[in-house]
Amino acid sequence: MSEFDAFESNWVIVPQVRGLYETAYGVRTHYVCAGQGEPLLMVHGGGPGASGAVGWSNTIPALAKHFRVYALDLIGNGESDKPIMEYSLPTLADHVAGFVDALRLNNIRIMGNSQGAYVAMKYVLDNPGRVKGAAIISTGTLGTACGIDDRGDAAKLPRFDGTRAAMRAFLEIIVTDQSKVTDALLEARFAVATKPGHQEYLASLARYRKECEANSTIAQQWYVRERMQALKIPNIMLWGEKDRTAPLDPVGYKMRDLLPQIPFHVVKGSGHQVQNDQPEECNRLLVKHFTSIR
Repeated sequence: MSEFDAFESNWVIVPQVRGLYETAYGVRTHYVCAGQGEPLLMVHGGGPGASGAVGWSNTIPALAKHFRVYALDLIGNGESDKPIMEYSLPTLADHVAGFVDALRLNNIRIMGNSQGAYVAMKYVLDNPGRVKGAAIISTGTLGTACGIDDRGDAAKLPRFDGTRAAMRAFLEIIVTDQSKVTDALLEARFAVATKPGHQEYLASLARYRKECEANSTIAQQWYVRERMQALKIPNIMLWGEKDRTAPLDPVGYKMRDLLPQIPFHVVKGSGHQVQNDQPEECNRLLVKHFTSIR
C-alpha cells in the first residue's frame, strides 16, 4: 500500500454538472476521506494525473485530526468520470457544488491549490451561506481571474505526451524539492494521466482558457476580482517562496495587495505545491486557521 492508498475510498453520484456547451448527468465521483468532525473539503490542482489523494496525501492526516476531511477527484480527473464534453473552470466549480449537495454537507471549510484554489473560491463566492472558512495555496489561475497575469513558467509547463519522462518534467517544475518527486508519485500521477478521457479533459480545458482570452462573455463567467475583494468569509493565503508557475513576485505579492483582508503567508523553501514541498509548515498554518473558526 502506498501513501496514496492510505485513506478511506468512496464513491458518490453527482446528479448534474453543467459544461460549457452541454450538460453531463450522473457523474460518478471518487473521493478519499478521513477523520471526524465538521467537513473540510480539499480541491486538488490541475495538470496531468491530478487527483485528491495524490494532491493532498501530506495534508489529509494533519487536518483529519480536527475535521472530517474530503478530497474529491474533480470531474475529468483521478478515478472520477471523464465524459467527453467541453469543460470550463465553472464546470469544475459546479462539480464541487454537486458533490457537496450529494453528500449533504453544510458549514464546510474548503481549500485549494493552484487551479483548485480558483475552483474552491468560485464555490465559496457562489455559495457563501454554506461555507465557514477557506484557504488558498499558490494559484496563478485565481490570480488571472482577478486580473493578475504574470504566470512565470506556467506557459512553459511541458506538454504531457503520454510518457513518464514528460510526467517527470512536469513534476520537477511544480515541486521544488526534487527529492519528493519519487517513483511512487510519478507512477500515481502517470496511472491517472493515461486513463481514457483524461487527456481529452486537459485539451478541452486548454481550449476554454484560450476562449476566455478571446470572448469577453465567457471570460465574465469566471472573472472574480471584485467578488473576491468583497468576500468576508475567514480566509488565508499561503504562497511558495520559490513558486515557478505563479511566482511570489509578482503574482503572490499582487494577490496580497489586492486582497489585504486575507492573511498572507510566504512559506520558505516551497514551490507551487506548498502542501507537498513544506508539509509541516503548511499543515501548521492550516490547522491554526481552520480550528480558529467557530
